[in-house]
Amino acid sequence: MKIHEKLKKSYDILSKHYEFDVDTKTFNAYYERPAMIKAIGKIKNLRVLDAGCGAGYYTKWLIDNNAKEVVAIDFSKKMVEATKRKVENKAHVLELDLNAKLPFNNNYFDMIVSALTLHYVKDLNFTLSEFKRVLKENGVLIFSINHPIMTYLYFSLENYFEEILLEDLINKVPVYFYHRSFDTIFDALYNNNFFVVNMYEPKPTKDFLKMDEKNYKKLMKKPNFLIIKAIKSNVTK
Repeated sequence: MKIHEKLKKSYDILSKHYEFDVDTKTFNAYYERPAMIKAIGKIKNLRVLDAGCGAGYYTKWLIDNNAKEVVAIDFSKKMVEATKRKVENKAHVLELDLNAKLPFNNNYFDMIVSALTLHYVKDLNFTLSEFKRVLKENGVLIFSINHPIMTYLYFSLENYFEEILLEDLINKVPVYFYHRSFDTIFDALYNNNFFVVNMYEPKPTKDFLKMDEKNYKKLMKKPNFLIIKAIKSNVTK
């Protein structure tokens, strides 16, 4: 079985965990999500793509905060089903793969939100080229990923600059993702006409401290996730 198919199977298995447990887990609820929501800002009357929707947390948040239209996509059938249960018919929820061409018109979305997803795609340049295609001019891309420094240190990599596929466990289920250096990430953004306007290395909230003091202290010293906010521009390089 290919790695991509293994990953899909893993996230089908993990779908119940994401649907019923993750909203109260410290690293999601009190670390990544507060920082992402701050980065996203106002989305009223915007057409937004939730790229890698998981069990639908951000999909629902976008709806609740008055986005004009929300389209949510994920490559896991079970995750798509979980999102549909969460938002019913208030969003278009589709089973789609970010490693393949997207079935959306050019210049369609005002914003793309992608939470902890892009480290799973095989070819970051390709996925970002599709994001560029479906975003309007001056459209906004906001995404969170595993921090390159975290993956370099945690997995004791010999070469920080090497793009490498890694295996980790979530609830004892194997998942596979790519370590990419800052150079690789920012080159892919530059090559696809994305101008970075902000980069965030989030810190845990006080609610995190109440629930998990040990990891709170670790995250206050070294980051786990990286959030990037970029704008699509047609400025000639």
